[in-house]
Amino acid sequence: MAGKLFVASIALVVFVVAPAQAPAQEIAEDAVKTAVRAAWDAYIVAFSAARTDVVARDVYAAPSFQLGARGANVRMTTADTKAAFDATHRTLATERYDRSETDAAEICVLNDGAALLTAHFTRYRTDDSVLTNGASAYLFGKFDDGWRIVAIIANPAAKLIACD
Repeated sequence: MAGKLFVASIALVVFVVAPAQAPAQEIAEDAVKTAVRAAWDAYIVAFSAARTDVVARDVYAAPSFQLGARGANVRMTTADTKAAFDATHRTLATERYDRSETDAAEICVLNDGAALLTAHFTRYRTDDSVLTNGASAYLFGKFDDGWRIVAIIANPAAKLIACD
């Protein structure tokens, strides 16, 4: 009889506690999504303004990784990241680049300290014509000073990763 009472007590605890945990997990996940989206939006603003110093210092982690069809590139330092974005902006300037806008983004929370953001974006010229459409995935990590991009992953198929 004591064994059945113990099992019944455990079952009661599971049914009473489990529903209370789900909303807390959802709240934590929503907080991560909000923080990651804010970090993403700050990146888009800094990138659009050609503030490569801000991108390197405040947005990307050092080291960080660029993962593409040709393999991995490691940016070991903030200076490496700034140099890479300076080169990108020199190329974009020849195309009369003005700004980037996020068309769609999906954020998958992996845990309280990591999230994957996949996004479709459009780059515009100074005359508001479309320069290019693109998509990438960004692995974000939580650091003492906030959320930062740890890796950018090229996404030529423009797939947004859906989260379950």
